[in-house]
Amino acid sequence: MENSSPQFCVLAALILTLPSAGHADKLGDKPYLGWSSWSLQATKYPGYGGQGWLTAQHVKEQSDAMAAKLQSHGYKYVNMDSGWRGGWDEFGLPTAHKERFPDGIKDVADYVHAKGQKFGIYYVPGIDDDLLALNPPIKNTLYHIRDIVFTPRRLANGWGGGNAIDFSKPGSQQYIQSIADQFASWGIDFLKFDGVTPGSDQRNPTIDARPDVAAWKRALKKTGRPIWLTISWNVDLFDNKFWRKNSNAIRTGSDVESYDEWLTHWPQITWRFAAARRSWMLAGRGRGWNDLDSLLVGNGAMSGLTPEERRTTVTLWAIQCSPLYCGDDLTKLDLFANQLLTNDEVIAVQQAGIVASPVNDDLQKQIWSIKNRDGSRTVAFFNLGDQAQTLSVTWKQLGLRGPQSIRDLWTHSDLGQRSDKLEIQLPFHGSCLLSLKAPKR
Repeated sequence: MENSSPQFCVLAALILTLPSAGHADKLGDKPYLGWSSWSLQATKYPGYGGQGWLTAQHVKEQSDAMAAKLQSHGYKYVNMDSGWRGGWDEFGLPTAHKERFPDGIKDVADYVHAKGQKFGIYYVPGIDDDLLALNPPIKNTLYHIRDIVFTPRRLANGWGGGNAIDFSKPGSQQYIQSIADQFASWGIDFLKFDGVTPGSDQRNPTIDARPDVAAWKRALKKTGRPIWLTISWNVDLFDNKFWRKNSNAIRTGSDVESYDEWLTHWPQITWRFAAARRSWMLAGRGRGWNDLDSLLVGNGAMSGLTPEERRTTVTLWAIQCSPLYCGDDLTKLDLFANQLLTNDEVIAVQQAGIVASPVNDDLQKQIWSIKNRDGSRTVAFFNLGDQAQTLSVTWKQLGLRGPQSIRDLWTHSDLGQRSDKLEIQLPFHGSCLLSLKAPKR
């Protein structure tokens, strides 16, 4: 090959591991839109933060706000993160935290479903120490919890905790199935499986959650209920074929949250551009989606981003066909957030499921392009520098010929025609999303 650089060789190897279109189930044909609780649990902004923030009442309030403000634009998933579990039942099945969810998880799921929405939950690999100590029987088997873990102990997840399940032992798959069946009986539509290794910033090669992921994929399918599976976080892409076969989406980076008085900061967003350049070619319909994490653009006072940075964030998520799930307090969306999150022309780019590819190598002035099925192009311009800059692209770079009609998808305005190139002036950290289409003759 003419290009034999190490980066090219890695890219070629990853592309060769792409699964066929038959691997992904129909549930994952499009990246979803919705809301997730973790960002409001993670922030130290006054009035929020901690697992105690996650309550049935708060989830129902977010469901109400989504129905009123976002649902008509395709937002449907209401996903709970860590903090919902309180203990274990007589079969080692997780139970809801009694104070935060006094009527149980099914009560919240029923509330969400009544609004035409879908409901998500959170789980991690391995057996907790307290459950191992209890050693309850596994439902509908002759085995107990201690019968299915490794001896001597192996760690189970990205935090270096838990007790790894030995899936060669009888009763192990049955235990995962019993939890999956319980989730299905509650009406769960989505599972975030977190702390997955290799990945999750874990450097211990003996911690391997791939058997857990495969077991959960089998169990969810066997429930007969369509349940979206996202695996998290910063998953090692060198086992790409396995991840794509066994999930609907994978988190390709670390957390977007800044874990301080705001929800996020600009550096957390710029890291996503690096993740996108590593993995854009791996995602798509039939392959699963790259998940860039929560979208934190809704509450200006607490977002930690400028208005331009907020628009840039949504633009990147949309062209990468990442699931669009807000981590903001939907009850307090400002006017600008509403404009960002309900722009149907931008949402259509995400829902089309064609992941953008980079046009240039300039990391400060990035240009990305999507070749649409009708022959048009969607082109995104990003100024990641700290001063205003002009970005330019030629039709040759985009694989186009002849005059093109230009439409700005953010402002819903037609910008006329250009003959062979385009120049865009952007403020620092700003972006632009355009549609280029040959004019009708």
